[in-house]
Amino acid sequence: MINNFGKSFGLDYICSDVHGNFSILEAQLKSVNFDPSKDRLFSLGDLIDRGDESDQFIEWLEKPWFFAIQGNHERMLINAVRSQSDYVRNQWFSWGGSWAEDLDDETLMRYCLALEKLPIAIELELADSRRIGLVHASLPRIADWVQIKKHLEKLSVDQIESDRLANEMLWGRLISDFDSIDLANVPHVKNIDHVYHGHTIVSHYTTIGNRTYMDLGSYSTGIIGLINPANHLDLL
Repeated sequence: MINNFGKSFGLDYICSDVHGNFSILEAQLKSVNFDPSKDRLFSLGDLIDRGDESDQFIEWLEKPWFFAIQGNHERMLINAVRSQSDYVRNQWFSWGGSWAEDLDDETLMRYCLALEKLPIAIELELADSRRIGLVHASLPRIADWVQIKKHLEKLSVDQIESDRLANEMLWGRLISDFDSIDLANVPHVKNIDHVYHGHTIVSHYTTIGNRTYMDLGSYSTGIIGLINPANHLDLL
């Protein structure tokens, strides 16, 4: 449940939670002169829910230059379909999945199958050989990327819901309360140059150790976090 990507011939970009606002994403890609013939875009998850364009995620996953990991909202759709529970489905609808209320079971299953194929994390090698990790939510306060990779490589699709690490990577919030944690002493994630996260909404890109949180709350602010990691790391 982890995918590895080597160096690109063009530029690499990372986007945070889209939440069904693909028109905003398209406009932001245009503003940075994104070139789909050579550039790549990596999503930190939560492509769906809360936005009216959520159903477009399936088209984006077919783009050869677009790559995504699972977020907790993808898991909500998957769980709603797999559980066959009205309670679980209605809970998802109340948390942003109302765009799918009128979809038939066949369409929902097609969406589920597409999202189940997405990894929990991505490792990406930049042009200068620095390696970065992409995780939707959080990692343990003390974390070693090598051990995380080994764990995810052994993790099967049907183990995700019961797996403690996978759940932290999909739902956890290291910085949900800035006052309750000594941010200056959060250890670096070992054996990786940097890790990028979505999920936790911040007012500006927030770097703690070698972890950057970049979800700018697209569904309320109209802004999707979009970073060229090579440039971003050079400025840290």
